[in-house]
Amino acid sequence: MKRLFNLMLFISLTGLLFASCYKDKGNYDLRPVDVITVTGPVFKSDNYTLAQLDSLKIKPEVKFTGDSTKLTYIWRLIPAKAKTGDTSIKTVSKERELKYAVKVPIGEYSIHLEVADPVTSIVRSRTYGLIVRAKASQGFLVLNDKADGFQDIDVILDNTKPEVFYGAFSANNTIRLKDGTGLSSVQSLANANGLLYVFRKNGGYTLLPSFGFLQEPRAWFFDAPDAYAPTVIYQDLFGMNNYLINNGSLHATTGSSTPLIFSYRASGNYKATKSLLMSAYAFVYDDLNHRFLKFNKAAGKMMSITKNVEDKFNVEDIGNKTCLLFDHTMQPGTSPTATNFASLKPIAYGKDKVTGQTFVYKFGFFKSLVTYCESVKEVTAPGFSTATAYVNASNNPLTYYAAENRIYAYDFNNDIARVVYTFSATDISIDQLMTNGTQLLVIANSKSGNSGAVYFFKVDPTGSFNGNTFFAKYESFGKIRDIEYKYNSLNSTGFAWK
Repeated sequence: MKRLFNLMLFISLTGLLFASCYKDKGNYDLRPVDVITVTGPVFKSDNYTLAQLDSLKIKPEVKFTGDSTKLTYIWRLIPAKAKTGDTSIKTVSKERELKYAVKVPIGEYSIHLEVADPVTSIVRSRTYGLIVRAKASQGFLVLNDKADGFQDIDVILDNTKPEVFYGAFSANNTIRLKDGTGLSSVQSLANANGLLYVFRKNGGYTLLPSFGFLQEPRAWFFDAPDAYAPTVIYQDLFGMNNYLINNGSLHATTGSSTPLIFSYRASGNYKATKSLLMSAYAFVYDDLNHRFLKFNKAAGKMMSITKNVEDKFNVEDIGNKTCLLFDHTMQPGTSPTATNFASLKPIAYGKDKVTGQTFVYKFGFFKSLVTYCESVKEVTAPGFSTATAYVNASNNPLTYYAAENRIYAYDFNNDIARVVYTFSATDISIDQLMTNGTQLLVIANSKSGNSGAVYFFKVDPTGSFNGNTFFAKYESFGKIRDIEYKYNSLNSTGFAWK
């Protein structure tokens, strides 16, 4: 009886099931799902290799069986070591075809494309490899203020071409640059690619050749100084003579390995301001005692320059003067030898803090390489004592200086100055001059706004400018704080900028 009951129940339920299916017949409109396919090259780490600021262009191979105008696209740039959620992952485009100016630090990346159908939420993806190389391995580094209150380093890649790499520092770092005062690039046989030092009011940074951050200034010293206020870092060709002037003190190290660690301060009672650093020779002006000193590497201290019977001024006391410039008249890497005694002349300009008079102090060398005080003369050139920038020529006895909107060439042997160029604009301050012997670089900043420009002049054998005008001009900078020339590898030719 029970078996019969179960059988009837089964038949009843089966009938209801078939009846339901019959009633529902035709209620469903079944359609195939639209298909997305994304094809292209197989992923390799070097699918694309580009330099910073180059344009990355990718045209993906996308097929869709539906309405392709409804598809959405997202391109993401992912650093090789990034993890999910890292802020370093950037969305760089939402267009079908990627066109992106590469503005990221050097390294390896993945370019990830997601194609989505918003109707079905189906997503397909494709990944490409990208290697980013350094853009500005060589050029003129321009430290300048930006409108947002921070600073950056822009690079004039070649002063015969118009291209400028704007934002070399910000493109390679997450830190923001502020209060920068100067730049110094050092290279030697011990480190041909070199390092870049950024000086700040209360510190600085060591940067890799790619502009990436390497060190803070406390890593520069074996023993921490009382204050971080660097102004000069120097390394000779062989990397054996290294000097740093920080907060008025000269620091040195005998090690050649990089990054440099300055192991001791040159002892003595002095305040180093302007300096002349030539291989094993380090001369400084002591603003505390108004004298010229030399660094004795063996003794590890500052010492008096040896007095000679031929001296024309008292090297131990030139009076209450500010040193405007301390340099020589040859290429910056030149060192004194018996072959260049007649031409290598260290020149210093001292301005009296009371009277405003300016004097030129000329040094010479004996065969024993002992310096002597060759001559001293008053400078009567117009505007010299109030000039805003100075640089000694690299191949003749001239000093270029800037007064108001004019550039002068001053013959210090004969106390004669001549105007070699006058800017039409009067609302400018010429704040820096540089030369490599055949060219002169000029920084002109606006007095009324946050803008600066860089001019290049070709110099003829007499020290005048070819065509009486500049051959290149670069703008779109904020106020320029400093310029330094950076080589992509060690420059041993001697034709350097100073």
